[in-house]
Amino acid sequence: MTDDMATAFGIVSGAVGIASAFRACVDCFELIQLGRRFGQDFQTDLLVLNCTRLRLTRWGEAVKIYSDPKLGRPDATKDEIENVQNILHQILLLFDKSANISKKYRLRRKAEEDLPTFSTDEMEPVFVSLTNKMKTLAISRQKHSKFLNTTIWAIHDRSQFKDLIEGIVSLLDNVEKLFPAPSSIELVKQEIAEIPEKQGLKLVQDATQNVDSMLHNATKEALGGHRYLSVTVEGKAHTGDAYSENWKGKVTGTGIWHTYDKIQVCKDGKAAIGNMYGEKPFWEE
Repeated sequence: MTDDMATAFGIVSGAVGIASAFRACVDCFELIQLGRRFGQDFQTDLLVLNCTRLRLTRWGEAVKIYSDPKLGRPDATKDEIENVQNILHQILLLFDKSANISKKYRLRRKAEEDLPTFSTDEMEPVFVSLTNKMKTLAISRQKHSKFLNTTIWAIHDRSQFKDLIEGIVSLLDNVEKLFPAPSSIELVKQEIAEIPEKQGLKLVQDATQNVDSMLHNATKEALGGHRYLSVTVEGKAHTGDAYSENWKGKVTGTGIWHTYDKIQVCKDGKAAIGNMYGEKPFWEE
């Protein structure tokens, strides 16, 4: 049996539509647990897994996978659509292989031997927060109920985990090249807005290295940009950049990665929050 005709979780390639295959792929991420052999690094590895899922759901949301049969490309051919369907099935095959390896690993162990896994109860608060937020975003983009009726499985070998992630990332690269989604940048901004703490941004930046270049670059930009949260101005206030008149030069960490949330300027108040370069000084207006 060739890979094109191989069965993943009972699904034969081409037997279900793209939307259902996409839902099944998203389901799989939630079914994986990490064994104790991962040690304390399991938190970082779990974050890598969640970031990979987030990338997949971002693409699906951007190409309107549930409502647009052309996936955002009116000129898409039947062969190209079938290619996407095949890529999604290849992702399912990677998960299916992982589940089968886990099953064989358990059968090789002694019947009485415990094979414990990590749980979120053992994670540091910042990792719990990131996990919950990424899961919420991914589920909201999935839009429909779960497709797969498959039990969870545990990965006990880090090399197996690495192979799984690298395989999925490679396939995501292919599908994004075939059906690029320019609107993904807006979804990345949404993801960044859900990570208010610099510690969380740094963790995501590290986790997305070689996994999700778009989110990786976005966290890097966000760490260099302004983030103003829950600020109340009762008089006059200036917070952020300020450069002399006729200033010239390059500014980094600016633009779309500035975050302003819950800024309140009271009556008769006046505030300059971020970025004043070579224009007329704010206070002289």
